Amino acid sequence: MTTFTTDQLANLKKAYARGVLRVREGDTWIEYQSMKQMREAIELMETELGIEHANKPRGVRRVRFGTVK
Repeated sequence: MTTFTTDQLANLKKAYARGVLRVREGDTWIEYQSMKQMREAIELMETELGIEHANKPRGVRRVRFGTVK
């Protein structure tokens, strides 16, 4: 059971995109100490909601081979 909603995640992402560290949730204000802490909260919410991270490695690597002349 998740404690977060997609609306909460969307609001937090909007605030993050604007660089705002203070977010209102109903009657409560939540203030983050840094953008890093806010990003970690977003990642936690995405994980609990089962949403893939955009910057998560997908396991595919490109390797270029060449010869030295």
